[in-house]
Amino acid sequence: MADAAQGMVQSGELRQEQTLTPQQLQSLDILYAPVLELQQKINQELADNPVLEVVENEPEPDPPDHAPEEKTELGSERDDIEDELARIVELTAGGAADPEEIALPAGFDQEDEEERRAYLFDSIADETSMQELLLQQLRCADTDPETARIAEFVIGGIDESGYLKTHPADIATGAGCSLEAAEKAIRLVQGFDPPGIGARDLKECLLLQLRRDNGDSPEMVELIEHHLDDIARNKLPQLAKTLNIPLERLNEDIRKLRSLNPYPGSEIAVSNPVYIVPEVSVERDGDDFKVVSDDNSIPHLRISKFYLKLLENPDTPDDVKAYIKNKLTSGKGLMKCLDQRQKTIRRIADIIVSTQHDFLEKGVEYLKPMTMQQVADKLGLHETTISRAIANKYIRTPMGLFEFKFFFTGGFQSKGGEEVSSRGVKEMIRELVDKENPGAPLSDSKLVSLLKERGLDIARRTVAKYREELGIPSSHLRRNF
Repeated sequence: MADAAQGMVQSGELRQEQTLTPQQLQSLDILYAPVLELQQKINQELADNPVLEVVENEPEPDPPDHAPEEKTELGSERDDIEDELARIVELTAGGAADPEEIALPAGFDQEDEEERRAYLFDSIADETSMQELLLQQLRCADTDPETARIAEFVIGGIDESGYLKTHPADIATGAGCSLEAAEKAIRLVQGFDPPGIGARDLKECLLLQLRRDNGDSPEMVELIEHHLDDIARNKLPQLAKTLNIPLERLNEDIRKLRSLNPYPGSEIAVSNPVYIVPEVSVERDGDDFKVVSDDNSIPHLRISKFYLKLLENPDTPDDVKAYIKNKLTSGKGLMKCLDQRQKTIRRIADIIVSTQHDFLEKGVEYLKPMTMQQVADKLGLHETTISRAIANKYIRTPMGLFEFKFFFTGGFQSKGGEEVSSRGVKEMIRELVDKENPGAPLSDSKLVSLLKERGLDIARRTVAKYREELGIPSSHLRRNF
């Protein structure tokens, strides 16, 4: 009772928790990985696990007159296996072998491997960065050494878009110079290519390009310094009246303005291309379509017969057998995960093809609504499994290359009972806007009416939402004066 009074009470609580095994985690990881990432994972496993090997295409059999050479090659292969067996037994004699040492193939030469890696690294051609290109121009610039030194600080403060993000006072502090010297260095860099580089804001960026290309046009300078907001709001009649110029002349000035680059750094910034490898392709099969897997994208693995023979050989030390068994378990687990991954993605692709026949035949407007839960129910899987399986993965179709998730969308039902996906509705809106009269663009209410004529009763706020998601401005901003 005394313990209870002091707050010391012992109680029991039952709680059920679910934890994932390493095999389950590996399966989820492989299912989530797109092709290029999966290739890296497989290559790493091949490097770490000697019992795995890639199934290569079987070579063509040699003509009969080459039979003696074929026997010589087979005899040489048997000698290599016997030599490697003897080497592994020798390595493990008197103690446990280093697994990394066992994994080295016969004939491996460390010096040759280092030379090969050096050659590969030397073969990689790096793109020149924006800062390096600006520094090259600085070395050729006609300026004094002190300004050139400060200009290096200026170049270091320019971001990928080409704007100077470091305040002149901070440049002066970092370079140990006056503010006037920092401004002089900024003006030097702003004279480099591309025009507009080193600007501190949009107005300065456009003015630098204007002065380089067209000189100081007072009218254009006035537009940039005081009326960019009016142009963005499409208040052109009022602006023409304010500037006391004809509307046609204002439109010509705006065309010149739009020819300038608001992001000059994009012209010289290092690009990072994204490579996409589709998981599957869809091909026409008569009046229908079929899914075709790309067998060359992901290596086909198998267990090496050499290590299986080692495992069966009574002369193989126990520690080597234990190591091989461990690697066999790991290898078989990987192969099972890869097989499950490919089957799951293929099954999802089959459902997409069977559901989206009209899309494959006619285009995006005919895309039907389809959710992950619907696919999960058909395949007997959990919705999160479908989500992982389609993440960052692509499918090649007769209509182009699409992400798997492109096909998963809600939708509407027309008066005729046909289902139309939200992507299909967006495509209709885009088509209507593309065909509109620029002098009298379609309002959201008018778009609602036109969609209703096609049998789709969609709220005005939904049309406005879809229009904004398509990046289409309002009718007021689209009007061409």
